[in-house]
Amino acid sequence: MAVTPTTVAILRCVPDKQRSFALGVQSVFLRILGTIPGPILFGVAIDSSCTLWDINECKVKGACLVYDNKRMAYLLMGISTACKIITIIFIVMAACLYKPPPASVALSQKDSEMVSAVHT
Repeated sequence: MAVTPTTVAILRCVPDKQRSFALGVQSVFLRILGTIPGPILFGVAIDSSCTLWDINECKVKGACLVYDNKRMAYLLMGISTACKIITIIFIVMAACLYKPPPASVALSQKDSEMVSAVHT
């Protein structure tokens, strides 16, 4: 959901020669921090809201038969809110700690972009 603004920020803040590396690092972090712990965390929340489990004759716990909907709603909303708060904290830190490049470097980058655009 927030991939496009992050990509735009990376393309604007990172020098030309490091953009592909920065986008690769962003992709790795997105995959590691988003696709691995997310389903596990939500699965634990859903399992912890179960009130009646199906237990077979071997005493092995199976699927959940009845969920506590109110508890599940609070858990899932709490996880989502906590993740959003952590994201906002990191965005504020990035905005406070970002130091733009000197004007001369920024101008030379724009000149080189214009020259490359004209030659293509």
